[in-house]
Amino acid sequence: MKKKIVFLTCTSALFLIFGGCDQVESTITYKANDPVYMSFIEFRGTKGATAPQKMVNPGKICLYGDYLFINEVSKGIHVIDNSNPAAPAMVAFVELLGNIDITVSDGILYADSFIDLVLFDVTNPAQPIECGRVEDVFPNVLPATGNEYPIREIDWKKGVVIDWEVKTIREKEEFRPYYPCPYCSYLALADAASWNGSMRYSTAGSGLTSVTGSMSRFAVYDDYLYVVINNVLKVFSLYNNTAIKGYEQYVSWNVETIFPYDQKLFLGTSNGMMIYGLSDPAKPNQLSSIAHIVGCDPVVVQGDYAYVTIRGGNVCGQNLSLLEVIDISNPVMPLLKASFTMTEPYGLGIDENMLFVCDQGLAIFDATNPGQVGTKLIKRFSSIRGFDVIPYNGTLMLIGNDGLYQYDYSDVNNIKELSAIKIDKN
Repeated sequence: MKKKIVFLTCTSALFLIFGGCDQVESTITYKANDPVYMSFIEFRGTKGATAPQKMVNPGKICLYGDYLFINEVSKGIHVIDNSNPAAPAMVAFVELLGNIDITVSDGILYADSFIDLVLFDVTNPAQPIECGRVEDVFPNVLPATGNEYPIREIDWKKGVVIDWEVKTIREKEEFRPYYPCPYCSYLALADAASWNGSMRYSTAGSGLTSVTGSMSRFAVYDDYLYVVINNVLKVFSLYNNTAIKGYEQYVSWNVETIFPYDQKLFLGTSNGMMIYGLSDPAKPNQLSSIAHIVGCDPVVVQGDYAYVTIRGGNVCGQNLSLLEVIDISNPVMPLLKASFTMTEPYGLGIDENMLFVCDQGLAIFDATNPGQVGTKLIKRFSSIRGFDVIPYNGTLMLIGNDGLYQYDYSDVNNIKELSAIKIDKN
């Protein structure tokens, strides 16, 4: 009984001292990603082309004429003279912070740089020259954190967030750290769509348009650039070496990929594939969608069929991985034709009757009969881990976790490696 009396007395004293328990503020301690800012002036300072640099962390790949442009994730763009695929030569590097995607049309290279769209004149591909910039068109774009710690509050007026610093934080208990969804981090998005293995020409102009790998989120059709980011489809009209921001539309599914084909856009999402019509290229309209299991999802199209790899695990979703073949002969009613189990598929590309899939290295399938493609393995290269591919004119360009590889597939019975540029592991 005495103990109870003492306890109540102490409690009453505390109440008198602090004026009630609701005024006592506790703190919490945790680790978080603190933003590292760069001023807008410094960020937008023209860097231009520099001497070639070694590959360290290659990402997206783009073929324009005899040149390859390869993204160094969030750092810039490697320029490679590929006139001889057996002996590719690195000729320049373009420093561009926050760069992930690239495409080229009519002598202009379009590249993202965190929040901006940057244009380079590549009339001489070995000497890119910045010729334009569209500011603040990709809002709230953040670099990947590389960890699971929360992100501290961001002051968007301080500049561009270019990195993170992990700090131990002590905050009032009512503070709630910000955990962004994986699709809100621009650099965390890995999947996109490719051309179908042939050079494209603008129907309204005379310029050549590049071939991009299947992980690209940039696509050019007619005189328009299409970009998918953070569940938004953005349209830019391309005129006289400029890009003018136009129509944009929210996409309800987590959009990851974009593929232009036959006056249509095929959007790969974590939930399925969506088809948009381009009867009015300035304002795409949704024609249909087809759902699949949750997973990261690049798409390529040839003829009446779309080929989709669905990768499970990590941020991609469930653990099952598949290659799906979708009949798109009626674009308003796509139908699943066949489905095949994969191990861990990434990018893919198709050229005539050959389907190339980055799965357990590189797997090459006979696509003569689309409904049986997954059962018709031609050859597998298992010594590399492929990320994305471009098949073109009998030469396959593959970007992997340890560099750029090229293969001659002109003879289906004698597919062989031509060259390799390895990453710098030091």
